[in-house]
Amino acid sequence: MLLILFSLQLISVYLVQSLEQYYLRNYKESLENQARLLSVFMQPGFIEGQALAEDTVRLTREFRDLHEMEIIILDNFANVIGTSGSQALIGRRLIRDEITRALAGNLSDDVRFDPENQERRYFLAYPIINDGNTIGVVYLSGSLQPVDDTLNEVKNILLTGVALALTISLLLGAVLTRTITMPIKAVTDQAYYMARGDFSRSIKVDTADEIGRLGETFNYLASQLSHTLDEMSSEKSKVEAIINNMSDGIVALDGQGHLIQINPAAKSLIKKLQFQVPALNRSGFTLLRSLIGAEDMRSFIRKQKPLTAEITGGSPEYIMEVKIAPFKVDKGKLDGTLIVLHDITRERELTKRQEEFVADVSHELRTPLTTVKSYVETLLDGAAEDQSVRKRFLDILATETDRMVTMVKDLLVLSRMDSSQVFWDRAEVALYDIAVEAVDQLKHKVRFKIPRIEVNINPCDLQIYADRDKVMRVFSNLLNNAIRYTDQDGEVRISSEVEGQFAVIAISDTGSGIPEDELPRVFERFYRVEKTRSRDFGGTGLGLSIARKVVEGHGGSIWIESQVEVGTKVLFTLPLSKSSEGQL
Repeated sequence: MLLILFSLQLISVYLVQSLEQYYLRNYKESLENQARLLSVFMQPGFIEGQALAEDTVRLTREFRDLHEMEIIILDNFANVIGTSGSQALIGRRLIRDEITRALAGNLSDDVRFDPENQERRYFLAYPIINDGNTIGVVYLSGSLQPVDDTLNEVKNILLTGVALALTISLLLGAVLTRTITMPIKAVTDQAYYMARGDFSRSIKVDTADEIGRLGETFNYLASQLSHTLDEMSSEKSKVEAIINNMSDGIVALDGQGHLIQINPAAKSLIKKLQFQVPALNRSGFTLLRSLIGAEDMRSFIRKQKPLTAEITGGSPEYIMEVKIAPFKVDKGKLDGTLIVLHDITRERELTKRQEEFVADVSHELRTPLTTVKSYVETLLDGAAEDQSVRKRFLDILATETDRMVTMVKDLLVLSRMDSSQVFWDRAEVALYDIAVEAVDQLKHKVRFKIPRIEVNINPCDLQIYADRDKVMRVFSNLLNNAIRYTDQDGEVRISSEVEGQFAVIAISDTGSGIPEDELPRVFERFYRVEKTRSRDFGGTGLGLSIARKVVEGHGGSIWIESQVEVGTKVLFTLPLSKSSEGQL
């Protein structure tokens, strides 16, 4: 609209000015013709010096009445010698710019506003020349009111036309603008919803022009962005699930050292080390400094190379492997840091246990092998000739050999249980029968006098669902330990009770007991409270380890209660059979 208004105004101004110049030019030509005609009439009188005022007045009045103009005749000294207006001007000198120029021999005109009549007037001074000399001036003036009225009419017509054109243009422009802006508005709305993450909307395309192609492009863009964001969201969810469920701790810092990611495992491991867990978007350099030290942190920031360190801390003590790596390095600038925490406490403990196990096995086998070797060498040196010595030495060799065979068998059993290669032949078994059979086997096997053994288990009601042979081994191992550490006048008692879906079996003795500080280690392999006494009775130090494996393999648990010089009670649980559960 502004463009159309500017164009129409420009055209209107140009047209009005052109019309004004046209009318002024025609009016000037008309006055100039009248002035030339008057000069022709007046010239003889000026030449002969007979230009009478009366004749001049009469002539000017006739011209005025005919052409509606004011006429003044001046001599070469600008004195008024005739006028169609007030006769008071005759004889007076009239000085005006156009008259002055006309006395110089030049046709001169001017347009001025007449305040008396409130109109514009046109003034023309025409020189009367004879033989190249100006002998007088014809000074004409006429009103330009008709011209102004015509121009005003034209202006009104133009204003009306402009208003009509603008109205029509406004209506057409509104329709045209709507056809253009509606698709653009739809594209803008689509972009707004896309910026807010809503890609479900689409633009309705009604045309095949550039705007229509733009709408189709936006619809395609929205579809592709939606698909891409869905894939990114899925990948992000997968990565977050992986990170959050990792056993290793993950801590990520940005280029300024602010924490941007930390998984639950990292929080747990940091708390185990008794360090402060930083909040998101807060500085993580304090944690980094606590983990690897100020000097290593400065070295990492300066070199921007991966760093691995091993730290200990917390109570009880934990061992952590810390790996630190830069996210990416752009033109020498550290853009982020990744910290990985790996708890190697159990690995170190297992390594230590393995070393101790190898040392214990070597030690346990070295003693009987040394004994066997020494007795064999003695027999080879001639002791075999003495029958009594030979018999005693061979009994010792048989005992040591049986002990080594038992140890190797126990180690094989533990190895199979550790690697889950054991077959469990579970069935309904009477607990009383297993206990009695274990006591009977023990009495026949042991060659020394044992304390009194009492079985307090109901022989009819209690049925367990278990592997009979393996449970029998548990009873044998626990009973062996009980009689070894109980005097002959002491007592060993086997009892049971029911707790939920499990039978709780207790094997108690009145022996020497176990110190409280050694109770946590009694289930370790080759661990003995009294090493010399246990070895004297042929123990391998693996019985409790095997018992724990068997009980845990049945889904139960085993523990020990003991007081020094009072006695020891070993308790373990085994699952009840379905029939026993129904009776209970």
